[in-house]
Amino acid sequence: MRRRLGLAITAAALAVVLPVTAAVADPRDDKSAVDDRVKELQQEFEGLDEDLARVIAERDAAQEKLPDAEAESKAADDALAEAIEKDEDMAARLTSATNAQKDLKDSIKSGTEEIDKHKTSAARIGRQAYQNSGITSDLAMLLQMAEGTSADGGIGRVDSAVRSQQRTIDKLSEQRALNKNNEERLSGVTEKISDLKDEAAEAVLAKEAAQVDAKKKADSLNDLISAKDDAEKTISDNKDKTEKQLADEKAEQDRLAKKVRDWEKEQEKKGSFVFGDGVLANPAEGYPTTSPFGYRIHPITGAKKLHTGMDFGVPCGTPIRAAGDGIVVTSGWNGGYGNRVVISHGKIKGNSIASTYNHNTKLKVHDGQKVKKSQVISYSGTTGASTGCHLHFEIMENGGYVDPKPFIF
Repeated sequence: MRRRLGLAITAAALAVVLPVTAAVADPRDDKSAVDDRVKELQQEFEGLDEDLARVIAERDAAQEKLPDAEAESKAADDALAEAIEKDEDMAARLTSATNAQKDLKDSIKSGTEEIDKHKTSAARIGRQAYQNSGITSDLAMLLQMAEGTSADGGIGRVDSAVRSQQRTIDKLSEQRALNKNNEERLSGVTEKISDLKDEAAEAVLAKEAAQVDAKKKADSLNDLISAKDDAEKTISDNKDKTEKQLADEKAEQDRLAKKVRDWEKEQEKKGSFVFGDGVLANPAEGYPTTSPFGYRIHPITGAKKLHTGMDFGVPCGTPIRAAGDGIVVTSGWNGGYGNRVVISHGKIKGNSIASTYNHNTKLKVHDGQKVKKSQVISYSGTTGASTGCHLHFEIMENGGYVDPKPFIF
């Protein structure tokens, strides 16, 4: 009874526990991580379409999970193989024990028939002894003698008959001893079979649970591989379009940079190219930098791309202030930059310095206007190739883009 109770508890535990080999992750955590990565990508690569950014983020998430998923799938397959091996071993042991049980039962049956035959032979000896010697003893005496009981008087009277048939009596005793031994072995084998059946049932449950777990892990791995492959195809399909977009952006940057250089050269010819004290200030004081200046590997093209300025996380409608005294070179719409302001600050330490303020929702200055440091020149927004409210701030030194950080911090 204790063994059966143990099996019931084990079965319940196997059914509930074995298929779950790891803590189940909250899907909301995955979505949150992907959302954060989408935001990060769009901050790093201005103009990157949100849908494409999400595809990239989902591909990266799938790629990151693949090693663990592969390891879990292999572990589940190994557990299944072990469970199948144990199930087959238990089945073989149970078959062997069942065959042994059958052989013992057959032996006991055969032995019982042999005992009955020897009893008949012993009875015949008794009758012959009685007939030949006139013994008044009955058959019961002879059977008692065969059982090993004391019967000196009877033995004396049938001495010649017993000696001639002693082998029959010995065989009867030997067969009884053999049957007794077989019956004891049969009891042990029967108990062993009961235990083996319980263990075999547990092995079957473990195998079934391992099969479920292995399929679950394999499905999870295949889903990740499919998600990664689908994302990579989408990225590949958009590569040409993205490369053209980046080339257009680069051409626009070069055009605008040339425009600033030409303007600065014109000012130098006029001899009026020194403005303010040559010290620049943060145009979005108090707001965090969300994306620094520098090169990145574009997630679609795989090519290096320069992020030409610093991004500040300012809400739409935030007043944007001039980094220093200067003259407005341009103020207006400029394609991917949206509403853009460019201010020349003249010569600073011998170099021509200009600052740009991009993606504004509203402009407060016009071309050729003189401005003072910290004067409000625009209000932040998300115009042009922008995916959210922010200020994209650039510094141009001698007509080329450089890191703004040393100038304003």
